[in-house]
Amino acid sequence: MDHSTSHTILQIRDKIQKAIEAKKNFMWDFLGFEQAFDTVNHKILLKKLYHYGISGVAYNWFTSYLSNRKQFVSIGNGTSDLSFVTCGVPQGSVLVPLLFLLYINDFNSSAPNLDFFVLADDSNLFLQCQHESLQTLELKLNNKLQRVNEWFCANRLSLIIDKSNFVNISPSSKKDKPCYKN
Repeated sequence: MDHSTSHTILQIRDKIQKAIEAKKNFMWDFLGFEQAFDTVNHKILLKKLYHYGISGVAYNWFTSYLSNRKQFVSIGNGTSDLSFVTCGVPQGSVLVPLLFLLYINDFNSSAPNLDFFVLADDSNLFLQCQHESLQTLELKLNNKLQRVNEWFCANRLSLIIDKSNFVNISPSSKKDKPCYKN
């Protein structure tokens, strides 16, 4: 998989350009996952891995890798009790981005007919929708966002509200005339 952030940005730019050329209203939501790698639920991830065909020795390895992990906090001379970790993928592992992408692989099925662009490196996702009518577009996107919210709840993930943005691009109804000076 040789897709970079630059490749994704070019795809996004092309979508916007096509919508503008087609004179369609275009809405884009930029959504950021809240502590994405830290909130991956182990039970859900293991179910998804099994669903994707990982079984036998490989599945047992992932189960062992994610299960019975413990952590504690150490400040100065004091330490907390050990507690089990049921969420999150082990930081520093080369598997972290892959496991997160497998965890959210079914995200785009949450709202069919929307374009999804996921950038796991900084845990952003972009979804876009276009239509000739602005009112229809707003209703359509809000309906899709409700389904996206249901997916977030089912997968025990949440959004960073401060990192989420909304962009609306509407075609101009009047053409700008060039300004000539004598």
